[in-house]
Amino acid sequence: MDLDIKIPKWVNKDIFHKMLKEIFDGVDDIIYFDIARALTSGENYSTLMLRVQIKMKLKDGRTRSSSFMLKLPHETKEMKDMLTSLNFFHLENVVYQNVLSEMERMYTESGVELRFGAKCYRLSADNDKLYLLLEDLSCSGFRNANRLDGLDVEHTECVLRKLAQFHAVSASRVATLGPYTEKPLFHKLDNKNSRSKIRQVYALMAETFMENLKNYKNCEMYRESLLLFFNNLIEWFVKARVVHAQHFNVLNHGDMWTNNILFKYKADGHVEETYFVDYQNCNYGSPAQDLYVLLISSVHIDFKLKKFDHFVDYYYKHLVENLKLLKYPLDIMSRQQMQEQLQVFGGWAFLTSFFIMGVALLDPTDKAKFEYVMQDTPEGKDFQNLIYSNPRYIKHIEAILPWLHQRDLMNPRNLLKDLSGNSSSKLEMKI
Repeated sequence: MDLDIKIPKWVNKDIFHKMLKEIFDGVDDIIYFDIARALTSGENYSTLMLRVQIKMKLKDGRTRSSSFMLKLPHETKEMKDMLTSLNFFHLENVVYQNVLSEMERMYTESGVELRFGAKCYRLSADNDKLYLLLEDLSCSGFRNANRLDGLDVEHTECVLRKLAQFHAVSASRVATLGPYTEKPLFHKLDNKNSRSKIRQVYALMAETFMENLKNYKNCEMYRESLLLFFNNLIEWFVKARVVHAQHFNVLNHGDMWTNNILFKYKADGHVEETYFVDYQNCNYGSPAQDLYVLLISSVHIDFKLKKFDHFVDYYYKHLVENLKLLKYPLDIMSRQQMQEQLQVFGGWAFLTSFFIMGVALLDPTDKAKFEYVMQDTPEGKDFQNLIYSNPRYIKHIEAILPWLHQRDLMNPRNLLKDLSGNSSSKLEMKI
């Protein structure tokens, strides 16, 4: 048993025994039970990922081994409150148990067998327990790519194909069966409490980013544009997560960066299969969100900008193919309309480059705790500066800021026509 982590008392051999008897035939007893940390420090900020390894004795005398991934909330009060208020665990269980299974069934009915992720299980625990239990995909050869290197063209295209399938089937589902009934997929942000949480997550990071701007070559010229975006970030975020009926909408994964993507490889080293994990931030809206998060946060610096338009075209081609396969009954978004969405929702590009990309490029460290993002303490400030002073990050941001400016993607007016919002919806940065 890994002793450097605090495991809740309800997570024990007995509760797993009940679950195993339901999914496997002839289980008599558990003869080996071990729980250990599944990810190293700095690889998972908001939750604790554990690997549960079990060896069972069957009634016929044979033995059988199995491995599971157990996701739990971190023990800090800040993270528990945040995850509870956002229904992260409830939403992810709903997506795994209901949404993904329906998506996969729709593809089967169209003649294509595919999966989007791991199998999900439920323990016989009280309903108020916050957890997610999944099959351990590492046992089938799946693993993450190196987030510090970034994805090459082959890996990026593999993710875009799977993402196009995911988006297409969600749009087809809504067009044929009506909107998703799961309320967490349409989490309402247009309220005082949500605005407060958005401020809590982004305000200190934005200040630290602006303090480090002077250290980025030729980037001071973007200070006024950045201040305009940051001061309107809260209202921008609220509106970016609303379903805009005039645009083509899909179910976004919502956190499409390297650590939430698993690859399985062929004997020759090429990618055989791609799965997604961490579905707790799914939301219905513009596909521009997932595209920007993926391409800006997780693609190698040699490709993310130079081949950006190629990647969008590649995604669009596969999106259309899958919409046609699924007999999407409405007019399919044109390539021009896709480009218009990327412009209107372009703020996702900068938001990703200043936030998620910083996390993706940071070396593993024990200082990596999500609560440090939100804490105005010496430890919090040290961690925030660690992100923005990272030479790897500096190399990326020095290339990205001119690209964003050239494409007018730092302009909140692309989405917010009126920037006169009240003071509670602004960060009011003076840097």
